[in-house]
Formats: sequence, structure tokens, C-alpha cells
Amino acid sequence: MKIPCIIHQTWKSHDIPEMFAQMAQTWKSRHPHWEYRLWTDDMNRDFIATHFPHFLSVYDNYPTNIQRVDAVRYFALYKYGGFFIDLDFECLARLDPLLSQNNTCIFGKEPEEHCLIHEKDLIISNAFMGAIPDSEFFRYICEELLHPTDTTTHPNNRVLESTGPFMLSRIYQQYPRKDEINLLAPELLYPLTKDELEAPDYSSQDTTILTRLQHAYGIHHYAGTWWKKS
Repeated sequence: MKIPCIIHQTWKSHDIPEMFAQMAQTWKSRHPHWEYRLWTDDMNRDFIATHFPHFLSVYDNYPTNIQRVDAVRYFALYKYGGFFIDLDFECLARLDPLLSQNNTCIFGKEPEEHCLIHEKDLIISNAFMGAIPDSEFFRYICEELLHPTDTTTHPNNRVLESTGPFMLSRIYQQYPRKDEINLLAPELLYPLTKDELEAPDYSSQDTTILTRLQHAYGIHHYAGTWWKKS
């Protein structure tokens, strides 16, 4: 079975900020024949209530909405398959080369610099994920989410550990059949670090930057709407 040609994205409502709408358009433009699904907060809860009612109490009791947004993406990919892509991700190339029979799950590693900051050996981002429907690894993730963990760490780390990349990385390290999972190198999905993108002299037209982007499927811009205060 191949990963279906579906792109999933989510936002609070259908009223998407212009910056994110422009990035969403980069995926639509390069994949004109793919199905595109935008999930709103209301749709997300209805989906969980309809298809995974046993998870609804956990979902409703998350202290932050970003945890619900994180969690629902795993269930949506488990149910329908396809690619879940954060709205702050810009498409640079078509995803067709990733539609291989051997790719039942696809994730990307974050840059080594991010691992060093957080004192992690590996960080697998949940900003870009691909899967076939009924993926065994996504079933494993969904079962893990039924048993939420709480810590006394910084609130941002609590999100990362409970539903975000730290949780995903931990489950991957526990999973016995890692050969089923395709982990893409950072240069393919996360070619630039958060600090590089936020640097005052950052320019997407810089020749050094362009060279680093030549093999990338996309760029994650780390908008951080869930942790940055307006």
C-alpha cells in the first residue's frame, strides 16, 4: 500500500492568516491533483468524537489547545493516511518521490543544532508526517496518547513531551520495527535551523542558502504560534 495523495493541515477556523495561506498554497500549487483537507478546531473534535470516542476525554482534558492540535494529527493519519504538514511549512518540491511502497511512515529529523539545545540525541518533528492508513506505528502512537504523562517542567516542554516531537521521538526509540519507518535527513525537510531563519541577515536568495535548499522538499519556518505571545 502506498501513502495516499492527501495533504492535511489544520487551523483554528477557515480564516487562515495570510502568511499561512500563502504557504498552504505552495503545497496546493505543486500538488494540483492531490486532495487537500483543512481541519478546523471544531472539525478536529467532531472527528475524535465520531471515530475515536474512547480518546475524547483525554482530548478534552488537555490543558492547552496545541496538545489537541498535536494529538488529532496522529489519529487523522492513522484513519486516512496521507501527509500532515504544519501551516508554517513552505513547499519547495513535489512529494511524489516519497510515494514508495516501502514508505509506510515518513518523518524528518530536526537539525543537530536543535538536538544540542535540548540535550537530545534525536528529535523527530511532527510538523511533517506521512503514513499509510492503519499504520502500525501510528496505532502505537495513538495507544500511547491514551495514557497522558504530566511533568513539572516548563510548560513548553510539557507540550513537547506529551504530544509533540519529544513524545514522538521517545515512541520511535521504543518501537521494535524501526525498519518500517523512513526518517529523512534534516536537509530534506529542516534544512535551516530556527536561529538561522530568525537571523537579521537571513535572505532566502542568499547563494549559500539556495545551495542548502536544493535537495529540500520544504522549509519549516518555526512560526511558533503556540509558544510565542502576540
